[in-house]
Amino acid sequence: MATNKKRITVSLTEDQYSTLEKLAKEKGFSKSAILALALEDYSRKELEQKKGSVAKF
Repeated sequence: MATNKKRITVSLTEDQYSTLEKLAKEKGFSKSAILALALEDYSRKELEQKKGSVAKF
């Protein structure tokens, strides 16, 4: 991950926050790291999906 990080504020439901806390504890990562990894995974999947859509044409 980049060392020049930006801070953001995120609003989560109680269930989402509980899930985030659980994942962070299980994996030994910070909540911030879990969210960053989730964003990277989501972005990668979206890019793959877009590449797949373009290839069909």
